[in-house]
Amino acid sequence: LQISPTPPLTNVPVYSLATKSPVSQKTGMNILTYASPVSIRPDRVWCIGLFKGTASHETFAETGKGILQQLAVNQYSLVKLLGGTSLRDVDKSEECAKLGFPWYKAHLLGANDPDVLPNCVSYLKISLIGDRLIDCGSHDVALCKVESMFVHGGGDDETLEHPALSTGLLRDMGIITAQG
Repeated sequence: LQISPTPPLTNVPVYSLATKSPVSQKTGMNILTYASPVSIRPDRVWCIGLFKGTASHETFAETGKGILQQLAVNQYSLVKLLGGTSLRDVDKSEECAKLGFPWYKAHLLGANDPDVLPNCVSYLKISLIGDRLIDCGSHDVALCKVESMFVHGGGDDETLEHPALSTGLLRDMGIITAQG
């Protein structure tokens, strides 16, 4: 065994958090890889890490609501757009449509919910537990109750048209580095 200054790389699912501004009523989306289930009873609870200073962080902090979309392998081209640009500078909806992933209103989720990407592996409608985010340096952490879940087929890779996208695949493709 050797002492290491950093933890080993992990291979985790890639998500996009969709939020909706209560002022402009516009949907915003980002890329989120810090997401994990932490409890199943009495409620399903997940924790998510939100990069500070982003429009998605600001909107989630204000509303405490969002839709966590687990991306599929065929959606890899969205990572730089959703994770490397800001809603303040780029019309992400328009750019996603140009890449073949037009946002749409998922009527199953609710009339006031944000738009979502098509054909994600799963969609988790989440709400902030309590009234504050936890400061963790570059990111804030939110504990979230899963209000509802929607999955394609059985939700496993064998029944999906496109399996889940992961950080390991993004590193192999050169889209992200070992730092994220």
